[in-house]
Amino acid sequence: MDRRSIIGFVLIGVVLMFWLYWNTSKTPPPPPKKQDSVKVETKQNTDTSKAPNNIVSSTQSKNDSITSSLGNIFSKNSSTGSSDSASTKPAVEKIITVENKKVEIEFTNYGGTLRKFTIKDFKTWDNNPMQLVNWKKGKELHLIFTSKDGKQINTANLVFEADYKEWEKINIEDKKDFALKYTLNITPDGSQKIVKTYTFKQDSYEFDVNYELFNSDKFISGSKYQVAWETSLNLSENRSDDEATFSEAFALMGTDIEQLDAAKFDEPYKADFTGNTKYVASRNKYFGVYIIPDGAPGDGAYLTGSREHLPDNGVKENYSIAIKKDIKADNYEKSSFKILVTPLEYGLLKAYGVDLEKSLRFSLDFIVRPIAQYLIIPFFMFLHGFIPNYGLVIIIFAVVLKIILNPLTKSQMKSMKKMGQLSPKMTAIREKYKDDPVKANQQIMKLYKEEKINPAGGCLPMLLQLPILYALFGVFRSTIELRGAPFIWWIHDLAAPDIIFNLPFTIPIFGIHAVSGLATLMGITMFIQQKMTVTDPKQKALVYVMPIMMTLLFFSFPAGLNLYYFTFNLLSIIQQYYTNKKDKEKAGEVTVVQTNSKPNTPKK
Repeated sequence: MDRRSIIGFVLIGVVLMFWLYWNTSKTPPPPPKKQDSVKVETKQNTDTSKAPNNIVSSTQSKNDSITSSLGNIFSKNSSTGSSDSASTKPAVEKIITVENKKVEIEFTNYGGTLRKFTIKDFKTWDNNPMQLVNWKKGKELHLIFTSKDGKQINTANLVFEADYKEWEKINIEDKKDFALKYTLNITPDGSQKIVKTYTFKQDSYEFDVNYELFNSDKFISGSKYQVAWETSLNLSENRSDDEATFSEAFALMGTDIEQLDAAKFDEPYKADFTGNTKYVASRNKYFGVYIIPDGAPGDGAYLTGSREHLPDNGVKENYSIAIKKDIKADNYEKSSFKILVTPLEYGLLKAYGVDLEKSLRFSLDFIVRPIAQYLIIPFFMFLHGFIPNYGLVIIIFAVVLKIILNPLTKSQMKSMKKMGQLSPKMTAIREKYKDDPVKANQQIMKLYKEEKINPAGGCLPMLLQLPILYALFGVFRSTIELRGAPFIWWIHDLAAPDIIFNLPFTIPIFGIHAVSGLATLMGITMFIQQKMTVTDPKQKALVYVMPIMMTLLFFSFPAGLNLYYFTFNLLSIIQQYYTNKKDKEKAGEVTVVQTNSKPNTPKK
């Protein structure tokens, strides 16, 4: 291996380490001091006279009077009590639970809203039910609009009547369809009212919700309202800082996915959009919630976000999402939405046909997404249909990729061998023109041309493999299909580091405090591979430096990525061994032929 190849490999390694390190979650800094001002990110404004711009909290201040917060029109419907008497007790919250084969959902008469959402097929990292809604901070799927007397109304603060008894649990596993209706009568005769109807399927994460507004021109000012999901999904993983890395809010505006990421602590972020809205969504690492218009698209979106500190250096990102709708008719308005609270499975999202899979984010999206979306994920899903163990799927993927890259690898080995043979000549050229580096390089390039050697040939297979490695890094970190997927022995989760023991200290710069078994094996195979290819005594340091650096970096990476890299290195070692063996055999044959072809010396 010549100096140019060595430099190429080092540069590739540096780029790889920098990129992977940058995309690895870091321990958050200590809480900063409070600032006097905050930054607000606004992407597009709407007409504030026609629609509320903010998603308000579902809990009004206790110091505000009911009338001043809800106005004369809605104060009698308040969940905190009627404004007619100061001594009136708050309305009793009534819970109805709907359960199908996949989920269990709680609804409340406070706004006729969703209170809890539990996914049955998954558990949190500490083996608790996967309940995703933070019901103590807010209720979901309420309406927001401005009333005729100028109050911003959040219907989560109003009492609806259900068509089922309170505290009833309804199991629909054996029913095709089931509907739950909530009604808010604004006037005693029911001529002005809001009706919400939820429709459920027996085996789905999805349900439908219809909103019917009767004579809305009598109680809504302007011609807009919002359907809102007020709180972020609950944390499900053991590292909140890692989960915060993936937490975001989205809006698909036409064909463009708009993203809101609360990157800084204690600063509110806002994004306001108008126009054709296909859906709004928010997500944590492995789960997401989508509000999808059923029929005509929405007329705008409003997203908010913030980032806060949790105890023990934890991090939580909070997002609110709302989709805007224009009121088309004064006497009767109906809008329908599909609500999907779901694990972020690529196939499931893609099946909806409205680009939900665009909310799956990968680092270096323009490079990684095509490889992940059209190669890695489909390949994994196809093989997993026959092979239940994802570890074996990853090994097969590494073997297939090695076979595909084999012609290039052979060319690389051939090029490196020729470079090794030319090493004495290149050394002589550098010595001859040691006072003229430009001339030396020109002569070396001339030598390459005469010998028909591509100096970059040794780096090409690794360069081609880098985008795939980046894509694998993104897929293994964020794909729920690998979450909790075991392989063998100590490897219990291919989406997380395979820790074999914890260190009593933290390694500086890398922030490593635990040792990964597969990363260690990967480092050993890298060392062996380097040992077999690096022959120049001046470059021996590379044999040790690169494997050590890469091993330390990969300690915090998903086990699936380390398994792939270990397998690929192992295959490369086997290939290099047999290549070297063949070369020695050929060299031996040539020596024998040359010996046998020597003329006999006549005896004197």
